[in-house]
Amino acid sequence: MPMSEAMSPATAVETTEMPAREGIKETLESIVVALILAFVFRAFIVEAFVIPTGSMAPTLYGAHGTLLCEDCGIEFAYGLKDPNDTRRNVPVRATSRAVCPNCNHPNTALQSNDEQRNPEKGDRILVLKWPFSFGWDALEPARWDVIVFKDPADGTTNFIKRLVGLPNEVLMVADGDIYAAPTDELSPETLAELEKLQKEKYDHRSGIRRGRLRPVPHKVLAELDKKMSIRRKTDEAQRALWSPVYDHDHPPRSLDAYQPRWIASGGDASGWDASSPRIRFADQGDQPDELKLTGKEIRATCAYNIHSRPAPPVSDLRVRFVWTPAGTDAATLIRLEKLDRTFWARIAAGGNVSLLESPEPPTDTTPTMASARLAPFTRGQPAEVSFEIVDYRLALRIDAEVVVASSDDPAATAYYGPNLPALRRRRQVRAVTPRFFGESGAFEITHLVVERDEHYYHDARTRALGLPWAPQAGWASAESPILLRGHEFFMLGDNTAASKDSRLWDQVGPHLVERGDEFQLGTVPRDQLIGKAFFVYWPSGHRLDWLPIPGLKDVGIIPDVGRMRWIR
Repeated sequence: MPMSEAMSPATAVETTEMPAREGIKETLESIVVALILAFVFRAFIVEAFVIPTGSMAPTLYGAHGTLLCEDCGIEFAYGLKDPNDTRRNVPVRATSRAVCPNCNHPNTALQSNDEQRNPEKGDRILVLKWPFSFGWDALEPARWDVIVFKDPADGTTNFIKRLVGLPNEVLMVADGDIYAAPTDELSPETLAELEKLQKEKYDHRSGIRRGRLRPVPHKVLAELDKKMSIRRKTDEAQRALWSPVYDHDHPPRSLDAYQPRWIASGGDASGWDASSPRIRFADQGDQPDELKLTGKEIRATCAYNIHSRPAPPVSDLRVRFVWTPAGTDAATLIRLEKLDRTFWARIAAGGNVSLLESPEPPTDTTPTMASARLAPFTRGQPAEVSFEIVDYRLALRIDAEVVVASSDDPAATAYYGPNLPALRRRRQVRAVTPRFFGESGAFEITHLVVERDEHYYHDARTRALGLPWAPQAGWASAESPILLRGHEFFMLGDNTAASKDSRLWDQVGPHLVERGDEFQLGTVPRDQLIGKAFFVYWPSGHRLDWLPIPGLKDVGIIPDVGRMRWIR
């Protein structure tokens, strides 16, 4: 028999088995490579996290319930755990009340809403990790970024807060705003004193010193008051940090005494009619006619918190609305007030717009801070208007464009800026609300919304700082500015009343103890940063209560796509 014929069967078997083995091998290699790439991707590029608590509400939600207010119909979220309950992990009870952020109504139908609407956990987010791995200045964490980092108290728990303090600066939180001074602009004497206080802080922490931490000397505070400047939010962060106070498109139906409404000062003789969401004005005389928001104390409260304690008043506000003049003689004034200073924005249908400061309604002789001449408004044509005081800046916008604003130049007529010595002396801030004045003509105001800015604050009543030697209100208060060294960051939660953040940290984790005075309470070291949060990819899940499968119907398996969003 020829050799070729004798070998043919064996050869045939070998040629069919080898490709099969090679295919299995290639499949296994592909799986291994995919797993390695997934691990590398998760470890160094992007990782998913779940928000566990409400410390960043309303920017990000932990486990929460969502309800429609029983009175005004506004939808809002509330935490499933009471942040002010001294016991750990105590759920919201059936008798708990979620106070509507719009109309102040104390909603009580919590249990049924929980079963229908709340997710199993909080928002699911994506965190970008790779920029922090290279050490390039352009990719470094920036102020107002939302950052994930390791809890300084244990080194294993992941925290998420907003970055407000950067390395090599002295930081202070006062009246809701962030102030800072670069260390290279401070005198050697002031810097030496701050470094000495930082060493004393470590000695108290270590038990070397007893008693209370020495206060910051007055001469140091005096220099800081001259060299600190307000750190304004980026436009993206500011848009995310406006919180609705009252939306006139959703007025309360019951109109109880504690609920908001727009009321005209002139009563029946007033030219204002605010009885519906479409507010009308028709000139009735020579005197300015006032329309005032009443029944609403604007404070740094968050509807997410159940049974929250009173918070300080907020005067950084925005009023936005749609203005429709009925003729060329229409003119109106919007009034906002901050720390006993009263500001006005004037809009005239002829195109003149201006900013003014006066305790009383301005007249023709009132000095103008800033003004502009626009194209005349068209009769019957709506225009979007907003007037705001935020981070010591006044701005009037028409159709989203800033048309007139205050100045940061102390020599300018339109200058507006903080007075830090006065802020330190001040202990009480009045709660104020916006007002409108109809000057002339006739016009309509629709889609009227009042919003407040995020307000970070120190609460002297807090007991979260368990250090008898530490400043009572916590780190970086107006009386205790904090020196951040070249590797230290300062973090705050947007839900100030329910966030244990840099202001209140009182423990040092075992992973940081050996660093000695290289770690400072109230800060996050550079190597403890994980990444920047940038997207909510799975918000509140909707439940399918009709599913006959036990357990599955209690899980929010359908994401609320409309709430997927970029994190600012």
